[in-house]
Amino acid sequence: MIRICTEPNTFEITSAQHGQNPYIDIEYPVVKKEAKIQHNAVTKSFSSPVYVYKILSEHTIRLPDVVFVANGGLSLPRLPTPHVLLPYMKYPQRKKELQYLKALFKDLHIQMLSFPGSDSAPFEGQAELKWFHNGTLAVGGYGFRSTKKSFDILETLLIRIYKKYGIVPPKILALPLESDSYYHLDVAMLEYDDSKCIVHTRAFSKKSIQALEGFLGKGNVSILDTEDSFCLNSVVDGEHLLTHTLSDPAVKGLLEEKTGLDVKQIDTSVFEKSGGSVRCMTLDIYPAMSTE
Repeated sequence: MIRICTEPNTFEITSAQHGQNPYIDIEYPVVKKEAKIQHNAVTKSFSSPVYVYKILSEHTIRLPDVVFVANGGLSLPRLPTPHVLLPYMKYPQRKKELQYLKALFKDLHIQMLSFPGSDSAPFEGQAELKWFHNGTLAVGGYGFRSTKKSFDILETLLIRIYKKYGIVPPKILALPLESDSYYHLDVAMLEYDDSKCIVHTRAFSKKSIQALEGFLGKGNVSILDTEDSFCLNSVVDGEHLLTHTLSDPAVKGLLEEKTGLDVKQIDTSVFEKSGGSVRCMTLDIYPAMSTE
């Protein structure tokens, strides 16, 4: 698996972003040096090298959010060559990222596919969906960025793509997100095993939790009740779980007990002022399917 991060050299918080998620603080003065230090701490925390891409944008182009590269695409597992589904972003400043994301994937020789979205059916990549069971099952979350229509389009698209290669398409369960505190699925849910996840209790309705348990198995879904909104915006790295500096001291023990992983905390406070943490800043690319 390739893990991608993007340099925070274009990271900023602008007045135009006001209200785009509940965490954005447009009064927060971003210090570029501090952002760079925190971003370096994230990339150096991984046990294997991370591909860190620098966006060389023109001075007239503002790309404040491209550091949250998890929105930059959705890698499709089980295909003969690495494929990424490009995003259809909701907000104007994020739509400008596409040409730079294409250059990134071109450099890595990753085949790109367009998402036939619209302003009523945006799709923001990996942040919207979690893969399970070796990529044969997927869980999506919608309501604040993507919509139900987005996942109808995605399901149709994936059926076409996978059948083209003679591979059984993944089954998708798309669930509505109940609170804008969990405006993307990658804030609401942590997948820590190929079949298991943890979700925030306020992120889903009881009906949705029941549907999720039916999809993954009741014993495979754990529910966490905490005010620490970013604790599940984390990445599994071998025997470690990379997460932000936890605001709820009890969460560390709960995560370690449930996942069996050693929690490694990283200060991402600068980026949280714009609505993202470790998972938002890390995009995973699945390798080609083995032919053996």
